[in-house]
Amino acid sequence: MTKINNWLKIGNRNPWIREADDPKFTKRSFKECKDLDELIKELEHGNWATGQAFYLDDLCFIQQVNGGDEWLVIKDTFGFESITYSAMGEEEFREWYKRVKQATDKELKNLEY
Repeated sequence: MTKINNWLKIGNRNPWIREADDPKFTKRSFKECKDLDELIKELEHGNWATGQAFYLDDLCFIQQVNGGDEWLVIKDTFGFESITYSAMGEEEFREWYKRVKQATDKELKNLEY
């Protein structure tokens, strides 16, 4: 199973994402970012539809609120966090991203990163 299939399955367990209908939450909802700068640009843009997803490597961010800024975060095969990008800002997000990338699965599951 591909990572997008895994993320689609995890996203569909989320009650808000599962109800996305304009557009529906499908494989076409996912956009790969080429680097961290592009991911930040997408998250900063705001006003994304519920179910819009961006990913970089093994981290995926799926919008949970229509027109909002509440992202379900998935690493590899499990969702571990919900973040609001605008509450962090770019510098804090970059630091957060580094910590998440270096954290073990156990640390992520315990939100100790």
